[in-house]
Amino acid sequence: MDETRTTLWELEGRWTMGRALPRDLLSTIGAWLRREFPDRRAFVLAVIRRRAEEIREEDAGLPVDGPAEGMLALSATVLAAHETLIDVFDGDARRTVLFLRQALGSVLRRPFQVTFGAPGRRDDPLGAIESACRAEAGRHGASVDIRVERPDADAVEMRVERCFFHDFFARRGVGDVTTVMCAWDATWMRAVDPAVSGLRAERTTLRSQGDDACRFRVVCTEDPAATFVDALR
Repeated sequence: MDETRTTLWELEGRWTMGRALPRDLLSTIGAWLRREFPDRRAFVLAVIRRRAEEIREEDAGLPVDGPAEGMLALSATVLAAHETLIDVFDGDARRTVLFLRQALGSVLRRPFQVTFGAPGRRDDPLGAIESACRAEAGRHGASVDIRVERPDADAVEMRVERCFFHDFFARRGVGDVTTVMCAWDATWMRAVDPAVSGLRAERTTLRSQGDDACRFRVVCTEDPAATFVDALR
């Protein structure tokens, strides 16, 4: 069973992160370019695709498994987009990162709403969140170290001490671009609706901002208007 699950995660990692997410991210960028810079759209997208392929070839020796292959493809696309779009944003690196956070977050919104929004309709929403977090941890393979714990009946904690995305961007001297990938987690935290589930999410530390680990908590709350708390700057 474990071998079968690992094989499925390998295939899923290659497909979802290696093909589907880069494709959808480029589609989102393309839609924005069509509105804002229609005359430059085709050229900019072609440059991003070509540069992403170059980056993948340069770092082809990094992946150790299927999920890592997918993460390399997605990371290469994000980095290529950042290198290319920074000129579109007149050299403003901060605006470029914020745009890419929003773009990647919009790509991830629907699947995370399904995964992390559904627990609100169950008898044990926190238990369902714990199961979802453990499943996500397994899908990332050996290049990401995610620890999920249940310290008490009213909380689930998740700690990331090793991250392929962080290591990839740090190696290339653009650690701030790692925060684009942090949109991944902001999206699922927003999907935890306290009015429906009685839960709220928070992220208290991030490796991309110099902390020793990324730390998340999902806790029970009686406030239906509670909002998720995020240390991402």
